[in-house]
Amino acid sequence: MKLQKSYIATLLGLSIAATGYGQQDLIHQVPEQASFVVVINNQAIVNHSSFEKINEVLQKLGAFDDMGSQEVQIQSINDLDLSYDRSAYVYKTDTDSSYYTGILLPLKSGHQIGTNLFSKLSPLPTSQGYERRVSTDGKTQVAWNENSVLILTGDARRYYFDNDSVAQRYGIDLPTYDKANTWLDYPYDVVPDTVNVEDIADAAADAAYTITDTVGTAWQAYDFEADTAYLVDTIPDNLNADFPPPALETEEPLVYSDYPVYDTYSDSTYLKEMARNAKNDSLRNAAFASWLAQDFDRYLRPAKNATIHKFLNKFDRKNTLVHFWSKNMMSLYSQSIPSYYMPAMQYDFVGQMEKLAYAYQDIVLDLVQDKHTLKLQGSFDLDEEMERMIKPIYKNKMNRKFARYIPENHIGYMSLNFSSEAYLKNFPLMIEQLYGSSMYFSFGEVADIVATALEITLDEKAIAKVMGGDHLLFINEMKKVQKEYIDYQYDENTFDYKEIKKTKDDYIPTFLWMFTSEDQRIYRKILKLGESKEKVTQTDGIYRITDKPSDEVIYALFKDNIVFVSNDEEQLSAIRTNRFQTSRDRHIKKQIFSNTMTAVTHLAEIPETINKLGIPVIKRWDHLVNNLSEYGDVTITAQGNKKGRITGEMAIDFPQQETNALQYLLQELLKTIER
Repeated sequence: MKLQKSYIATLLGLSIAATGYGQQDLIHQVPEQASFVVVINNQAIVNHSSFEKINEVLQKLGAFDDMGSQEVQIQSINDLDLSYDRSAYVYKTDTDSSYYTGILLPLKSGHQIGTNLFSKLSPLPTSQGYERRVSTDGKTQVAWNENSVLILTGDARRYYFDNDSVAQRYGIDLPTYDKANTWLDYPYDVVPDTVNVEDIADAAADAAYTITDTVGTAWQAYDFEADTAYLVDTIPDNLNADFPPPALETEEPLVYSDYPVYDTYSDSTYLKEMARNAKNDSLRNAAFASWLAQDFDRYLRPAKNATIHKFLNKFDRKNTLVHFWSKNMMSLYSQSIPSYYMPAMQYDFVGQMEKLAYAYQDIVLDLVQDKHTLKLQGSFDLDEEMERMIKPIYKNKMNRKFARYIPENHIGYMSLNFSSEAYLKNFPLMIEQLYGSSMYFSFGEVADIVATALEITLDEKAIAKVMGGDHLLFINEMKKVQKEYIDYQYDENTFDYKEIKKTKDDYIPTFLWMFTSEDQRIYRKILKLGESKEKVTQTDGIYRITDKPSDEVIYALFKDNIVFVSNDEEQLSAIRTNRFQTSRDRHIKKQIFSNTMTAVTHLAEIPETINKLGIPVIKRWDHLVNNLSEYGDVTITAQGNKKGRITGEMAIDFPQQETNALQYLLQELLKTIER
């Protein structure tokens, strides 16, 4: 009986495993060596939106116009062969010779993707149970079975073929520049040791057609003869072609000529160059097509897949719409460098940046739907050396007294909290790590000396007492002020005018900035110097700072080891006399004291602010600006080192007119299309 139960359990387990393998997450087909991966969480997208609204948007954008065939018409996403109960993946792999971009899409049961999407591609023999097609140029291959489709494309890296041995292997014709055509050898003119403008002008008229300026610099006239010899046979005999003579050759000093080398680039040379480039491009494409054909099977079923990367699989599958993972910062950094810059940069600059870029690992970005808020969350790992430098910088506590001075009304605020002592202590190490390399030769040695000098001369503790590293800035409501301006009164008879000083009402944003300072002597001495120069005055402990009578006045106050700076005297007066009206919003306090950095803008305040400041808004932006009054906040936060990772987030609170933020975005997109 036990054997029978065991046998049944085994069969049931195998059945479940087989079913699971057929419908398994496509991440198992993402190769381990992927430099970055994008996960499109179809289930979350569908759950937080609606097929009807997505269909309407895609239809109005004409997304289905070129899909399907004469036999099969595609009019909605339901007609596509895709399955929306599993995630789709986009990844990239890199080598020194090429890169591949892979797209993995889940397919629904009974799909006809070969007929519907890939009918124009050329068929290939099946492989590992997959039907296959290839593009005309051979640079894209697709394969599908009953569960998924892989689209693999990419290109060769041009600089890989610049190596002589590689070029010879693939038949690439590398350019050979002689001295006359090289970009490094500039044409020069001859100038006598003793420069005389008049003598040069006379000599130019008689000899080399040299043009001079008022400082005695000479340029050689354009030498048509050297570049138009091939046209001599085409010139009629009765045409008197009098080309300028060549420049005289002397042993005098050389001066750079403003005429660029490419001015002497003949049409025939240009055509030869174009033909050579076309031939080389064809050979590169053929080489890549052959590499793709050889590698494709390994991408269908990778021997090692990307599931080993912890943070690739770690995200909120219920609310995350798109999940991005990158192996390290270098993987992203290299994508931003054009391929034709790589040969020069990989030795001079990229190599130096690698040490810094590789310090940031397992980079993650998530687009998260949280009710009426869309969030872009990010985090990354630090290597041991970078963590050792960064960790002490974030060990700082925000001054709790700041909570007393949070204004009730404001447009936005920003807080920053770090240990200035730790930053200054580690600053020399950062300089040495970034610049102290043999790649910079003597500069690297100088960087070491500078780092040592800073380490010796900086008194971190003393500087930290002057400015501790915790800062809080509020942009308050708009303040009405009177401003002087100059107008002109014209006399229509004489056309004379005279200046008239006038005043007008204007609005300016007020601010309140505070930071901790246990040693305020340097600030007080600077202000005392300003008083002696009649640029600063003091009343009841509030300093009034201005350069000219027409300039905006800045005020400063010292209280409770805090330096307050503002352009609103009344606010500082209220702080000094303990009359300040403090906000009771606990959310603001939580944001300020729980994050290393916080930046918040109240979008609902923007339309009125724009109106008061008189900022013009173009007509097509009217709808968006007016709608901002319905929005909540834009919030950017960053947290310091926690378990070896730096985290941050940007969040936007959308109007609550739809079910959630994604639905609202789709509805706004429809309105934009219809306009």
